[in-house]
Amino acid sequence: MTTLRAWRGAILAGCLLFAGAGAHQPLFNPGSGTRETAFRVPQPSVSKVITVQGRAGGRDWYALSTGAGFRLDVAVFVSSACDAAYRPRLWLVGPGVPVGAGQPEFVPDGWGAVGVSGPYSAYSGHGVVGWRGPTLARTLGAGTHYLVLEHGARGGWSFISLAGAEVPGGTPEGRAALGRFGRCGG
Repeated sequence: MTTLRAWRGAILAGCLLFAGAGAHQPLFNPGSGTRETAFRVPQPSVSKVITVQGRAGGRDWYALSTGAGFRLDVAVFVSSACDAAYRPRLWLVGPGVPVGAGQPEFVPDGWGAVGVSGPYSAYSGHGVVGWRGPTLARTLGAGTHYLVLEHGARGGWSFISLAGAEVPGGTPEGRAALGRFGRCGG
């Protein structure tokens, strides 16, 4: 039984560590609590999985520079180790995003925000077991756009998954962060 458990652990670790070999490029966001310190997403047209350890009451900003007609398709994933109290909310923020009622306080004057929240569904695939949030999908104009992940009253490990071309790559830090995704806190 112990040998079987060890093999399962080794297989899971291998899947997580090498997930970016021919799929989403794994990256790590060490924390980007303001627009000025936003995590710059390289090549947004290439699929990415960007892991972050969310802080209770905090948010993380991601900057994407795109050409006209860029198709954004992004969702948030949360570790299965996290209870229902940790379900981050995802926002698209920027100039050219429609300004509507109920704009969050962190949106700069003259900018708009579109958020997605709602039920997370159970997810199991690509070596990940967790919860998947709703998809935020939009066609964007040329310029810099921001994704904002609001962590809420509880912190935990999560990642955003950006759809795009499947190109090998990522970073060692990104692969290591995927290994920490399996826990909720600390």
